[in-house]
Amino acid sequence: MSIEKEKEEEATPFLPPELTEEEIARKPRREVVGALGLLAVSILFGVESFRTPFKDTLWEVYTAPTIFPLVMAILLGATSVALLVRGIREWIARKDSLEPFHLMESMKRWGMGRFLAGAAIIIVFLALLGGVNFYVLSVAMIMVFGVAFRYGTVAKALKASAITSVVIVAFLYLISKVFGIVFPGV
Repeated sequence: MSIEKEKEEEATPFLPPELTEEEIARKPRREVVGALGLLAVSILFGVESFRTPFKDTLWEVYTAPTIFPLVMAILLGATSVALLVRGIREWIARKDSLEPFHLMESMKRWGMGRFLAGAAIIIVFLALLGGVNFYVLSVAMIMVFGVAFRYGTVAKALKASAITSVVIVAFLYLISKVFGIVFPGV
């Protein structure tokens, strides 16, 4: 990456990149697939939120610990349906301009390798949870994610990951002391 290009990206870090004609042509398909994935996640969250009773001796219906995940699942589901409808409308409107669908090539362009690497890191984290100190494991996970999925140089990723680790661990420690939450392996 050239120095000019890097400076240009640093000057506008919150603007989305300009889409090429090829990316615009694939946009409806991406929206439909993404919407279906988000809809599946919202359904999973909604089903899981019903596994804890809404009324108990410890709480009332409006203070149940599953109210927030249920509301988030409903909102995510509604957003997913809106995105799905928009994607289908665009897909129908551009049906003639869409290139043939090639699953493996599309998965590579989408970044399936990075997705699987992220999923593997999370699985390792969950497997180690309880056996390793939670704070140490959290720092390690943040550092690995920061370097593996970095944007820019390794030095910048390490710096950002270190700052993030300190803030998150301090916040988790504060929560554990104020609210008496016991984290696994601590």
